[in-house]
Amino acid sequence: MLVDIPYLVQHVDVQRLRWDIAALAAGERNALQRTGGYAAAQRYIQNAFLVAGLEGRQHTFTYAGRPGTNLLGWKLGRNPALHPILVSAHYDTVPGSPGADDNASGVAAMLECARVLASAPIQCTVEFVAFDMEERQPEENEGLIGSGAFVRDHASSREYVGVYNLETVGYTSGPGTQSFPPGFQYLFPGVYRHVEERRFSGDSVAVVAQSKSTSLSQRLVMAARYAPGLDVIPVEIPAGMPIPSDVFRSDHASFWAAGIPSVMITDTANFRNPNYHTARDTADTLDYAFLSSVTCALLAAVAEQAA
Repeated sequence: MLVDIPYLVQHVDVQRLRWDIAALAAGERNALQRTGGYAAAQRYIQNAFLVAGLEGRQHTFTYAGRPGTNLLGWKLGRNPALHPILVSAHYDTVPGSPGADDNASGVAAMLECARVLASAPIQCTVEFVAFDMEERQPEENEGLIGSGAFVRDHASSREYVGVYNLETVGYTSGPGTQSFPPGFQYLFPGVYRHVEERRFSGDSVAVVAQSKSTSLSQRLVMAARYAPGLDVIPVEIPAGMPIPSDVFRSDHASFWAAGIPSVMITDTANFRNPNYHTARDTADTLDYAFLSSVTCALLAAVAEQAA
């Protein structure tokens, strides 16, 4: 049975995205200083998986003597011989920030993809995971702890055909607001020219890929046809190119280190959003039409790959 992509995409609900972010960004979400918001976020995500009809469980780990929890849900495919796809986003925040864009936006897109895909007749299993401890932890100033533990304990045996990691996907801004890491224009001149032609407006979504994961970024570029008006920019790093450190700043990097194809889907965070990692990163600052479009493109790419 074929998956009806247009039918699925039209069921992405912007109001549900708003509800998700309002709930998740009601306060900080970290186990060290805001345990109430942290626990509430865990309950919310687990309940969303349950209501969507997904199988679910927790993956627990320990870092610096304290526990962490990744939250998993999955939609079983009809062909168990096929390797699974993974969609991920981190749910923790830095101290002092409610984290609407970073990263309630990514979690909301992931949850909406899970809800809509739950009714689709897909062939391969699609897994969803909300990572803990993506943000740098004070003990060793290290981040990506939850995804690193997940790769070590779980992913190495799953042989994922692709990982779509959502990292800040809800903020847009006007002309002259999109910036880049130092030297970016020399490493990626085509991307730079594209954004320059758009008057450096912060209204595109970037998809960061290494050489072996460029097929995933191209899937998302093609899937943008289901999200009219969405500008998807593939930032593809060829083998042998020096890699800017900024592209390692999310959980996709844990999968890269293990040789698993993975992409980061992002609005570019602090290179666009002045509220990044501050108390001003609130639900009312986000562009929900943009977030809905990103979710539609993600859903279409995953559904086509899983069909």
